[in-house]
Amino acid sequence: MYGVARGRGTASLRVLDFGVIFAAWLLGYLAGFAGAAPFSPRDFIPYLLIPNQVMGLYGPVWRYASIEEAVRVVAAASIGIFASTFALAWFADVQQVTLPLLTASPVAALLILLGCGGIRFQARLFALERQRDGKTTRLRTLIVGATDAGVALALELGGRTFGDSLVVGFVDDDASLVGRSVRARRVLGTTQELEAVCARERIERIVIALPDASRERRSDIETRALKTDAQVKVLAGASDSDGEPLLNSLRDLDLTDLLGREHAPVDPSDIADYLEGANVLVTGAGGSIGSEIARQIAQYRPARLLLLDRDDSLLFEVVSSLDKAEPILADIRDESRLREIFERHEPDVVFHAAAHKHVPILESHPSEAVQTNVLGTWTLAQVAADHRCRLVHISTDKAVDPCSIMGASKRVAELAVLSIGNEHLLPFAAVRFGNVLGSRGSVVPTFFRQIVEGGPVTVTDPEMTRYFMTIPEAVSLVLQAGAMADKRKVFELEMGQPVKIIELARQMIRLAGHRPDEDIKIEIVGTRPGERLREYLHDDAEIVQPTWHPSIRSLTPKVPADPTRLAYYLEVWRRCCAGAQEQV
Repeated sequence: MYGVARGRGTASLRVLDFGVIFAAWLLGYLAGFAGAAPFSPRDFIPYLLIPNQVMGLYGPVWRYASIEEAVRVVAAASIGIFASTFALAWFADVQQVTLPLLTASPVAALLILLGCGGIRFQARLFALERQRDGKTTRLRTLIVGATDAGVALALELGGRTFGDSLVVGFVDDDASLVGRSVRARRVLGTTQELEAVCARERIERIVIALPDASRERRSDIETRALKTDAQVKVLAGASDSDGEPLLNSLRDLDLTDLLGREHAPVDPSDIADYLEGANVLVTGAGGSIGSEIARQIAQYRPARLLLLDRDDSLLFEVVSSLDKAEPILADIRDESRLREIFERHEPDVVFHAAAHKHVPILESHPSEAVQTNVLGTWTLAQVAADHRCRLVHISTDKAVDPCSIMGASKRVAELAVLSIGNEHLLPFAAVRFGNVLGSRGSVVPTFFRQIVEGGPVTVTDPEMTRYFMTIPEAVSLVLQAGAMADKRKVFELEMGQPVKIIELARQMIRLAGHRPDEDIKIEIVGTRPGERLREYLHDDAEIVQPTWHPSIRSLTPKVPADPTRLAYYLEVWRRCCAGAQEQV
């Protein structure tokens, strides 16, 4: 029977239909006429299959049948009953058969509908039963969100008989939907009950179909989903206006989904005003931040894009990915080389991302932090001022009330940039923000390497927190802040809520398909030199003011730094470092 309904040929299906319809009317006669009908069905038997043919019941592949095919079966049975009843009445005395026909016709109609429909939909039911019996490798799938997007996705997944998902049901924020059915699939609970539903229903895959929900709401659900043993996928978008199926928008959950923050938009025209047609120099262009700055600047069509770094391998990598970018191999600590570069290339805008950044290493090498982060920045700012450039300095939250060599060096660098900018009345600014996901040497790639190696994942302190944002978002806001550089301020980026490092480690382990503390151990190793448990974006000695952009704030010191005193100490440090080099 299953092979018949799959469509190996319509002849056998027609024979079965004929038998069902004839038997249905025969039973109808027995019910309505007590076996003594005043006419013979042989006069209209040749026409019994015409409604089925007209309604197209011999074309579909029935294992893929849907509600459209079900409507066709009902329509064919209805047409057949009315036509047959009229034919029967025509062959007999209407007065004699009216009442019996009122009994025979409904009985026959019901039997025809059950018989013809059953023949066809047993293929569909048999395919679903095979999935439920575990004879296929389809994963038991739960969809989060009984919304238009979630329902549409469920229909797509349900139509892929040879796919790898078996949709078990939904969970939704709306508690009034629990227990009700949506397209034959039940709403099994609320999103708050996600973990319990997954355990009860043996869920193997969770699909979060909430493309229009807030980032914070999605992040909360994603965090709950990661606490289960199921795979987690996300529906990236609900638009199918281009005809693409929603399945093409499914992707794996990644770490950026868990930050719980919307990507802050910027004003491209504001940025283009100072970048388009300009000669732009990026220092530290081979690093994570510098290379992304270069990539985003390239979109604003600068006249020249000059990429400076002292690491030739990193420089080659970023230049190879950008058309018309010009590499400059140099060290910002070399003043004569910097002046030569500015004379030759005449930059209009400078983004200064070159710096030593690793806190524990700089604790052991303070002179390197001073020479690069402090004196290198001071030298660059002086040369940029001599050439009337716009300068945007990349700073860090570790510069706030610093407790490390790295933080202190970046704080002094901020002061040096603003002091020179104010002295020459030039658009100089510093942009301060926290950690970025994926930067070289940061905690995220370290955790990833440890997870790949099987653990343990090392966390310094269970109470340690850090601010995080993605590199593209941070850089887009840096470019936006660069348009405000004429205010000669330190700008801080809105970083959202701080993240516990141990929770970040657990989430990364779950994203890798492992169970924290079971498959991959987490080891507490203690804080390293120069580290503190919490970072801050500003301190009590700074006045925080909003800008027109909601994700950028300006900072003004309550007691401005003395530029003369600052210059004196910078010169002392320069001579000390020069003397140390001569002794070496």
